[in-house]
Amino acid sequence: MRILPRIVSSETTDGKQKSLRERMRQFYESSETYRGFLDAHDAVYLQTYVDLVIQHAQPGDRILDMGCGNGLSTYLMAERGFQVVGTDISSLFLQDARPHPNVVYRVSDAHEMPFADESFEVVCSNELIEHVPDVENVLHEMIRLTVPGGRIIISGPNLCSPIMPLLDLLQLLRGKQGRPIWAETRRHALVMAWRNFAISFRKRFSRQANFLYRDPDLEDRVIGGDADSVYLASPIDLERYFTRHGCRILKLAVGFGSKGRLLAKGVPRLSPYISMVVQRQ
Repeated sequence: MRILPRIVSSETTDGKQKSLRERMRQFYESSETYRGFLDAHDAVYLQTYVDLVIQHAQPGDRILDMGCGNGLSTYLMAERGFQVVGTDISSLFLQDARPHPNVVYRVSDAHEMPFADESFEVVCSNELIEHVPDVENVLHEMIRLTVPGGRIIISGPNLCSPIMPLLDLLQLLRGKQGRPIWAETRRHALVMAWRNFAISFRKRFSRQANFLYRDPDLEDRVIGGDADSVYLASPIDLERYFTRHGCRILKLAVGFGSKGRLLAKGVPRLSPYISMVVQRQ
């Protein structure tokens, strides 16, 4: 796996970024295999994300669920009485989205959302941020769309966590499989753990966000396990960006389950899962 350099604002790299965005759009618009992968995520899988959003929403709040896939998370929020807009880049994923009187579904690119400034009290995403080639742009959109005092909630894998490959190593030592492309052998898991520790260490003591990118595996034969991720997601980057743009971090990590909550409390920036709650000032 190769880590790409940070995308900078120049004509050449901007062209490459737009090309990658188009490649990813075409993949999500056409992959029936990936659609089936999303459909396998049931209400139980999404419940922790939905509960996190609901816990930080007030009655009457308007919610934007960005990158909602097949719309199930959006539907579950609407079932709790909220007015929700669910967006995804893929019309293929949304074509069977479950209708609800409190829901509007829109095919939209997270980099260019078709809504006015300060349209929502809560802007949230689950397992989206690692799939966007220009993270700063998407975070800017999240802030723009949130009312002052509103909440931004981001959840997804911490792809820079050294803990995750160590958990993969335990699986491999037990004779089970590790994650495809991330930790396929014991040696691979150890190398990834050390690499992630070094990356997180440098990020922790840097004053600015340093978004790192990789080449996504956009093939139907490599589905799941974040093979299609392009951003090496880290809560440290998100913390740096939001703080620099005047937002307040309410929760750096929440954690799900007893072990997840323990890791989120003890080592929130290294926790395997991002579960961040931010307030726009």
